[in-house]
Amino acid sequence: MNRIISFFLAVIAFFSDLFGGGTNMKPLFKNEYTIPESTVPYSRIDTSPKTDWKAKYIWDSSDAGEENVWMCMRKSADIDDVPQSLTAYISADSKYRLYINGETVVFEGGTKRGPTADGSYFDSVDIAPYLISGKNIICALVWYWGRDTSFSSTDSGSAGFIFEAGDIISDSGWKVLRNPAFIRDYGEFQPNYRLPEFNICYDARNDIGDWFSPSFDVSGWENAKEYGTGGCEPWGKLYPRGIPLLKDYGLKDYENSADYKGVTVLLKKAITLDIPYNAQCTPYLKIKSKAGKKIRIFTENTWLGAVSDTYITGDGVQEFEAPGWFNGEHITYEIPAGVKILELKYRETGYNTQFSGLFECGDENLNSLWQKSLRTLYVTMRDNFMDCPDRERAQWWGDVTNEMAMMMYSLDPDAYLLYQKGTASMLGHVDPENNILQTVVPSTDSFFELPVQQLAGICGFLNYYMYTGDREYLNFVYDAAVNYINLWSIGEKNLVNHRSGSWDWIDWGSFADVTAVENAWYYCALSSISEMAKVLGKNCDDITARMDKIRKGYESLWTPKGYKSGDVLSPDDRANALAVVSGLAGKEKYGVIKDVLAKTANASPYMEYYVLEALCRMDEYDLARERMLSRYGDMIAEDYSTLWEGWTKINGTMNHAWSGGPLVIMSKYFAGVRPLKAGYKEFVIKPQISGDDTVKCVVPSVKGYITVTETKSGNSFVLDACVPADTTAVVYVPYSAGQTVKLNGSTVYGEGGFTGGSGASFVEISDGFAVFSVDCASETDLRFETAD
Repeated sequence: MNRIISFFLAVIAFFSDLFGGGTNMKPLFKNEYTIPESTVPYSRIDTSPKTDWKAKYIWDSSDAGEENVWMCMRKSADIDDVPQSLTAYISADSKYRLYINGETVVFEGGTKRGPTADGSYFDSVDIAPYLISGKNIICALVWYWGRDTSFSSTDSGSAGFIFEAGDIISDSGWKVLRNPAFIRDYGEFQPNYRLPEFNICYDARNDIGDWFSPSFDVSGWENAKEYGTGGCEPWGKLYPRGIPLLKDYGLKDYENSADYKGVTVLLKKAITLDIPYNAQCTPYLKIKSKAGKKIRIFTENTWLGAVSDTYITGDGVQEFEAPGWFNGEHITYEIPAGVKILELKYRETGYNTQFSGLFECGDENLNSLWQKSLRTLYVTMRDNFMDCPDRERAQWWGDVTNEMAMMMYSLDPDAYLLYQKGTASMLGHVDPENNILQTVVPSTDSFFELPVQQLAGICGFLNYYMYTGDREYLNFVYDAAVNYINLWSIGEKNLVNHRSGSWDWIDWGSFADVTAVENAWYYCALSSISEMAKVLGKNCDDITARMDKIRKGYESLWTPKGYKSGDVLSPDDRANALAVVSGLAGKEKYGVIKDVLAKTANASPYMEYYVLEALCRMDEYDLARERMLSRYGDMIAEDYSTLWEGWTKINGTMNHAWSGGPLVIMSKYFAGVRPLKAGYKEFVIKPQISGDDTVKCVVPSVKGYITVTETKSGNSFVLDACVPADTTAVVYVPYSAGQTVKLNGSTVYGEGGFTGGSGASFVEISDGFAVFSVDCASETDLRFETAD
């Protein structure tokens, strides 16, 4: 009971503000980052397993199936001449840390199992920089989870570690010891059942010392037991991890660390320390204490079922960094009386990609929303795209589809590897007996399908191609998409027969028109497959025939008030938005649909992205801004750096990337930058500025940065753009009759029409824009100006 009371006392200060009345009116959030000078080149992951292993899986001779075990492993290797490079191939069930000659080489290694239902991943690490001539000491701290329930990893049923670097291989010559300092936390606050990870509890009274130091004596340790060569069961085939090793930002002070440095705690105290933004991190402490005192470390997310840490003190001055990550902005150390605080720090780690995009305008609320969307995206990336980094850490494919779109406007192409890896894992779990694309993989559940999320995912396949131009990716997913779509049947009314899957879920929002939403998603998926077939030169007559049927059936749902089935009493915003996004709704229906989207707000933050997309496709940009600011208003104003799962801050997690659709909308439509041909071979810049304003946008395309600055002042407009090489920019310049348009100082359009001679081609005057096309063989600066 005392433990329960102490925990809630520790979090009450934070949550009295978090859940208190009103909204915290503090300065709006903004990330601080510098966009790199250039983007990294696009690449594809390798999905071929390594089959030439010489190394053995090793563990100790005790029960290899025992869960939550930390194993120390050590190998001495003599090297005469250090090579320029030496790749170590490493895999563990479940995670490992690697040290060579006392130096940390890999802070957190291993990727959660699940390239296939029974396969694993391996890391490739160049260890040459850490080697010396003579005796080398290679150490690994391996953590085996062993949970048989998880939404982000599949348990092999057996702990194991494998290491192969030339002739240095894991075998019975390694020394091993179960680390006695890591003990089981049986406290009240356990991780959510969806997480494979355990709470970490470290008893420093059992600390074995600096065991990865070259001088440490391991003669009393047992020799490792060999369990089979790489690729054997139960770990299965070993596939390249495909994604970069994690980025380590180093130990940092909390924003208020100085307030507690040198303080001796007189009475048990919950100290909450602040990070500038919601981050994946490991907590660190350096203290002076007598032995046996218990320090708990947790975040504002622990109440949701996130992992937490416990440190039991040794005697004297000591330091500890938890070897497992959690996330948050507010890290609480519950410190007992008699402990002197020397240092409290944290180490941020995360997916290794660069913040490379930007959107800024005169409305700081929009700017903050874009930045919060980016921060939410990043905190939900690690081994896989996650719905949230605390409660589940699961790769829900509807969430991933939104996250993929967000990364196209904000992160460098190294981020794309995470989407490729997720796609490969999903396809790797397809059972040819049923051809179902599962929504959550890897997972210890035998089957998990949310049909509408999978339909959205098929649309995402085409979207990924449009942004990357990766035809090989389309070829990779095409058959799986077709096989899945063929699982659906069309009924007598030319509408699909409802597919419930394993969870009959449409959206968290209210009053969903299931029939209309499901059919719109199905049509959108068919349309995407049709476009893929054209690219790949495949016959899609059956797909086209199905599209014709659904179009006829969907038309029967039209009413004078919008699309509506008998499932609901009034038109649903999601159903009508998807009718636009999918192409089912003709322009003649836009006026009625606009009215639906202006008055109806049923969508969750996940589906709100598609509502905003529909408004922009209907050229209702002012309404899109208005709705965005209204629906996200509380999230914008809240003193927190990430976006919520639902529309209220107590309805789910505080960091759900499915809510970040506004990031895409602002860059894609408000700044107006989006591809017209796959891989940005041709792209559009079509600004949508309401009133006098300046919009700045950087898009990290696969061709290079596209940067634009768009300024509207009265009747004049200036558009500055830097266009990457080997592209064609189609530029829409706001224009009114009688105005003059200049390009790089020379008049290109006036009363006499197009004047030519500027390197640009005139396309048309359309809906208040003068449209030009500019072919750019090399990086080109463009400056368009309109004036009376």
